[in-house]
Amino acid sequence: MADDLYEQDFYLWTQAQAEALRARGVSNQVDWDTVAEEVEDMGKRELRAAESLLVRIIEHLHKLRTTKYDDPRLHWRKEIVAFRAQLEQRLTPSIRAKLHFDLERLHERGAKEAERWMFHDDIDFHPLDRTRRWTLPELLGEQDDPLPMLWNDKVQA
Repeated sequence: MADDLYEQDFYLWTQAQAEALRARGVSNQVDWDTVAEEVEDMGKRELRAAESLLVRIIEHLHKLRTTKYDDPRLHWRKEIVAFRAQLEQRLTPSIRAKLHFDLERLHERGAKEAERWMFHDDIDFHPLDRTRRWTLPELLGEQDDPLPMLWNDKVQA
């Protein structure tokens, strides 16, 4: 059972293993609390990596919606495809649920990153719509993928 969970949902496995290690008791040979924390941290790193990739997807979608120039569009589109592929490797059922639960916060971070980039560079942009939200399936390209729509059109309502 534990091996199946490890293969199917690494993040959930790390959380379950951390709890099992904590419940096992004290031993003179093993620092159970530290081992439990390390196992738990492995899962947290996977979650943070997944969150970071999703933020980058949101950031790049905002950039595609707001730029007035053709030049960076292909680069941003390719990056979204690459970020999605990396995210797919990390996306377990429990990480997906956590991303869905934290989607509002992740949208805010993505918009903030897009604005930071826009103000840092001398590229002319349309105003960023900070209220624009995509569903998790849209961001992952699973349903109503916004990427093809943003390929030719520079600003989407």
